[in-house]
Amino acid sequence: MADFAPARSLAAVLGGWLLFIALETTIQVVFKIAGAELDPDLGLAAMVRHAATTPIVLLGFALYFCGFLVWITLLKDLDLGRGFPMTAVVYIATFTAAILLFHERPNATRIVGVLVIMAGVVLLASDENSPRKGAGEAGKEEVDG
Repeated sequence: MADFAPARSLAAVLGGWLLFIALETTIQVVFKIAGAELDPDLGLAAMVRHAATTPIVLLGFALYFCGFLVWITLLKDLDLGRGFPMTAVVYIATFTAAILLFHERPNATRIVGVLVIMAGVVLLASDENSPRKGAGEAGKEEVDG
């Protein structure tokens, strides 16, 4: 029987989620800014060349990789089926950033959508009855014997 590392503390898990949400929101803001610098009328090859040499685009890719590292770290202690839907909190943070930074105007449909997402996250976070598998047990079936 393999030894498993103890679960991370609540503070570490919450800190990881906050870092993930902040990174993913920042990534979307950086991609929005980077997109304004690209001219699709020049064609795909020119756009790729320009993107590959534009610091804000490269920053976006670097942040995206950092977000990936945080995400796989979070998944070590979390069921994918429960954790992935909770990433929807990023929509809320990005919606807020769009309003504050880009002066986008919220409308009733978007606000209701954000409220529905928040309700879903609350439901998922309160699901204490889901069986939890450790990272080393993923994909294994129990065998009686």
